[in-house]
Amino acid sequence: MDFHYIFLSVLLLPICIGQDPTDFKVQIMPVVSVLNANLNEGKGLTCSSVPPGDLEWFFQDAKITSTTGRVKIETSGNFLRLRIGDVQETDAGVYKCRGSKGDKSDERTINLEVSIPVKVLSKPDQFGIIDQDGAVECDVVGKPVPTLTWKFLNGSDIPNSDKYVISPNRLTIKKLTIEDAQTYNCYVYVLSTGHLEDFLINYEVVKPPVISLLPTFDPPNPKVGDTVVIKCLADGRPNPEYTFFKSDRDKGEVPVSEDKVNKANGILTLTDVQREDEATYRCVASNKGGSDTKSNTLDVLIPPVITDINDVPNAFENTEAKLKCVAEGDPMPDIEWKKLEPLSTGSQAKDIQPQEIKGDMDNLPNAIIKTQSKTLLFSKVVPENAGTYQCTAFNSVGSVSKTAKLGVQYKPHFNTDFKQTEFWGWGGHRANLTCQASANNKAELSWFRPDSEFPDDRSKDKPITSIYPFEGPLPNTVNSDSYLTSSSLLVNIANNDATNDYLYGDYLCKATNSLGDNVLKIQLRKASPPNQPIVKIVDTFSTSVKLGVTTVEQQAGVEVTEYHYALKQNGQAQSEDVVKANSGGETQFSVTNLQPGTSYTIDVQAKSPVGLGSAKSIIVKTPDVSRPEKLTIESPPLGESSNSYTVRWATPVDGGSVITKYIIKYRKCEITEMTTDPKKWTVKQYLANENSVIESTQSSTQEVTIPNLDSDSYYDIRVTAVNDKGESDPESKIIKTSSQSIVEDQDGDDNKTEIVDVGGSVNISNVTDGETLSETSVDKPADSASLSSGAIVGIIIGLIVIIAVVAIVVFLVLKKPGLVQGLRGRLGGKAGEEERGKKEDGKDPAEEEKLIKKDDTVKVENELEESKNDVIVEHPEEFEPDSKPEQPDAPPAQKPAALEKPEELKTPTATTEIKITPETPEKPENAAA
Repeated sequence: MDFHYIFLSVLLLPICIGQDPTDFKVQIMPVVSVLNANLNEGKGLTCSSVPPGDLEWFFQDAKITSTTGRVKIETSGNFLRLRIGDVQETDAGVYKCRGSKGDKSDERTINLEVSIPVKVLSKPDQFGIIDQDGAVECDVVGKPVPTLTWKFLNGSDIPNSDKYVISPNRLTIKKLTIEDAQTYNCYVYVLSTGHLEDFLINYEVVKPPVISLLPTFDPPNPKVGDTVVIKCLADGRPNPEYTFFKSDRDKGEVPVSEDKVNKANGILTLTDVQREDEATYRCVASNKGGSDTKSNTLDVLIPPVITDINDVPNAFENTEAKLKCVAEGDPMPDIEWKKLEPLSTGSQAKDIQPQEIKGDMDNLPNAIIKTQSKTLLFSKVVPENAGTYQCTAFNSVGSVSKTAKLGVQYKPHFNTDFKQTEFWGWGGHRANLTCQASANNKAELSWFRPDSEFPDDRSKDKPITSIYPFEGPLPNTVNSDSYLTSSSLLVNIANNDATNDYLYGDYLCKATNSLGDNVLKIQLRKASPPNQPIVKIVDTFSTSVKLGVTTVEQQAGVEVTEYHYALKQNGQAQSEDVVKANSGGETQFSVTNLQPGTSYTIDVQAKSPVGLGSAKSIIVKTPDVSRPEKLTIESPPLGESSNSYTVRWATPVDGGSVITKYIIKYRKCEITEMTTDPKKWTVKQYLANENSVIESTQSSTQEVTIPNLDSDSYYDIRVTAVNDKGESDPESKIIKTSSQSIVEDQDGDDNKTEIVDVGGSVNISNVTDGETLSETSVDKPADSASLSSGAIVGIIIGLIVIIAVVAIVVFLVLKKPGLVQGLRGRLGGKAGEEERGKKEDGKDPAEEEKLIKKDDTVKVENELEESKNDVIVEHPEEFEPDSKPEQPDAPPAQKPAALEKPEELKTPTATTEIKITPETPEKPENAAA
């Protein structure tokens, strides 16, 4: 009997009714829709697929990737197990396993429910206040939720009545009496689990304490060194405990140290009483029912008090001055004077110390308060004596201090913090001559020029008025707090002709007040152009050279403002340009548009307001090939996406060698000033320990999309170009991501940037139409594979039909062989021809066709692998830290499926390879100090 047709019928039947025998299915074990777990136990969920494919676990639609910790995934053969250790209440929810293989995908879910054991949170000892309503608490937690019943200790139920009010987790007892103090039973049970528990609550009825008398002192008027006993008495049930508080002038009120208090008897003992013990003491008696308080003030012997102290605001220089301090106390205080701070006179001379004179006042023998005085005598006061002085009076009880001020009037002097006496001028410049004097009272400043024949005779000095070429003197600037006065004289120098040389030389600044005058000599010198600059070669490229230029400053206040340079080749001028000088440091600039492998002469001159200095010549030769020059980032600082940023740059000068790749480094940061102006953004600190790195081998495309960024955040991005000679200097830019996601798909544009939200895990890829994704991919949410009730009914009906057809075929074969033989004869001609065609020349045409397709598929696969190997090149970072973050193993590469028309397959172009590499933390170029 030939079963060929029977097998063919059974094989084709599922296809006829719409079922694909190659369906991809995912299964979760245990096979339940709801899984129950007890709190703190461990659970494992195992996911597999038929046929084996790529599997992922999700919790509440969030992907689980961790391979360590309490919740982690484990791989075992074709199984992906989700392991949950020490189950917590927050682990309850829906877990989903999603699988895919090729274009097939499926997913299953399981709901984890967490049971919580019954636990009573309330305390077994509780109380209420007599004559008030009392609450007996029984707060119970558990899942399933338990049920409560209130009972007396003898087992009888407590009725819900006017006396007892039963509410959830609480028994309220109206108007408590002493008889209500007993043990109550909170009877806890759970019907679904059979849990039973008696929770006994000892309930106490208390009476709040009452203090009838004020605290007493023994002795009532203590002195320093005595021991004082403070007593406090209160009535309450249970007996109250006592605490004491002491008033404090600065802190308000502070508790008294417990080691001084007998809490049971209400006694506070103060030993060795001092002035600080003089205060108001408050006694607090408390028990479970409440507290009561009473206060009384303890008086200790009087500490020192300063009753009189005088200021001397206007003592004249070289005259006598006195500062007197009078204090009283018991015992008699001593007095000390101390200078706290001098008023600024600008002088660095040492103070002249005064004489101290002590004088006893007329104190009666039986006086409780005794008085003392001490005077500071300045026989000839000088400006350096001016300042603030402190008088301190002290005895065995305590001390007190007050201050007095001494002011000294003196004639002007120029010994201030402003020391400049030499100024510079040149043709076309207006020189600003400035002087500063110290005086009390205020000094008036005026300007003179000494007589040319008698320069030391002050009587022949010539006053300067505000007539050209002079302006000023400008109005005096006075600082009354420091006794300083400043003045400026402006001198206009028309040109460098010898006719203006008379303006250079000595000038006199004269300071005058009611006590006298003083004169300071100031020089105006003629400035000259800058010296020859110092030029060094910082870097050379095939088409440019970077120079660093500095100039030694030769005159104070005459700074170099510009550098002029001229480019020559073989003695012929090529180009000229001007560069702004950096203030106080090296100035760097690049000379561009050079030819590779060519020698040049560059002349550099420094320019100041005085004029142009002499030139410094250097000879440079450009290399034939060099590393790339620094590129320019053109993408805007404000990103359009909340979780990615596309950085674009201008094509850099390649140094004569093809750009092989671009390196993009980025790190999340915090900026120094929260402003909307990106030009003011500077890095305050980095928020990541290392840079993340993207390497792009698409040398023809000057843009890369950085994925997985935080929304509304700042990042420091640095882009470097690489060729065979090395890396360019990095170009840095601070960007900010948007606070909202944007999806872009511009019709007609070959390059598309897609931002896809996949439930918290976002992968970004920059793909050109026709490219094949390799290594970098865009995750898409899998379509739901759950079956409806109609589909399940259809499957059942299909199975019934298949069984019926198989039964009919078997019946015909066994019971009606003649009918089967006849059908075979009717089909025999065509079947025989096909059979003969298969066997001609001993070859099977169908098998040959399969072999041809297989060879084509292998060829396409090899081409893809070769292209992939040519495009993606991985380089390790120059610095590897001691420890790296754990990364999940990369999934095995999948071979492309066999194509029906391999000759039409496009060669895959270069892709952007994204790799996150730890790197040594570095300080940003624009980081704030």
